[in-house]
Amino acid sequence: MTSITETKETENEVFRKRFDIADVGPLIGLILLVIIGSIVAPSFWTKGNIINVLNQVSILGLGALGMTFVIISRYFDLSIAGFLSLSGVLVVGMQETLGTFGSIIFMILIAVIAGMFNGTIMRVVKGDFGASIMITFGTGTIFSAIALLYSKGYTLVPIQDPLFDWFGNGRIFTIPVPIIIFLVSAVIMHILLRYTTFGRSVYLTGANPEAARLSGIPIHRVQTTAFVILAVLVAIGALIRSSQTLGATATAGEGYELDVIAAVAIGGTSLAGGAGNIVRTLVGVLIIGVLNNLFILIGLSNFDQMVAKGVIIIIALLLDKRPDVRSWIRRLRGRG
Repeated sequence: MTSITETKETENEVFRKRFDIADVGPLIGLILLVIIGSIVAPSFWTKGNIINVLNQVSILGLGALGMTFVIISRYFDLSIAGFLSLSGVLVVGMQETLGTFGSIIFMILIAVIAGMFNGTIMRVVKGDFGASIMITFGTGTIFSAIALLYSKGYTLVPIQDPLFDWFGNGRIFTIPVPIIIFLVSAVIMHILLRYTTFGRSVYLTGANPEAARLSGIPIHRVQTTAFVILAVLVAIGALIRSSQTLGATATAGEGYELDVIAAVAIGGTSLAGGAGNIVRTLVGVLIIGVLNNLFILIGLSNFDQMVAKGVIIIIALLLDKRPDVRSWIRRLRGRG
């Protein structure tokens, strides 16, 4: 049984990781990408292109902010691709019945239910990190199927409404609304994760669930709340995308989870749970955004982009497990 002293030691260990600013590799990588982009594509370092990059990563960024909570709490969520599609068709399809404002509220309520659904299943099966991958893959398939059934395979077109259009194409002081929504959400999530009791509970739950339980933390409630936060942010992203594209389909979320996971992993959030922060995730999101922009500017195909992103995720995983990798290399050398 874990003692109270061991629990306190775990807490101290978690917060040393949490406020560690020595690992600036992702930030250095972002700076290098910006420099390379400025060299290979003269149009990269222009105000219009920078705004374009930030606008494009807003939907990705919202998902990455929520995924940071889930991964730090020692779970994973692959259902976000299916749920992005479902949220999009619901917010568009319900407009005629509920109006724009009513459809948005309805979509948010569905997001809360979806997050609680994921968290409740994990609690019932007493799932670990590996189980969360398979379970959320299953729930994501369910979300995709519901989206397909609801839309009947068609592209749903929103009614003409200035409020709906504002979310994807509006501006505040020349800054696109999606960028503002993303940055405001980032500030709120940063405060929630770093300065609140809930944020502390997320870290301790991910670092050592048993120690967190002995400290009186309702770990299942914390993890379920993390799933809810992610689902709500993904739903907001679906609203923005539907507004920008003036439509919603049951396949709109395909590949979304890959970019989100890549951004969180590249930013330095430990996939083992218990370590990471919103600032690192922002860096990871910007790296993905700059890479996507450079791929387009230099003319890489979609297939090349997918390969590059896969390689990036593998590298991020290796860096996340770098002590294990170094030990493995030493054993290989010893055998030689």
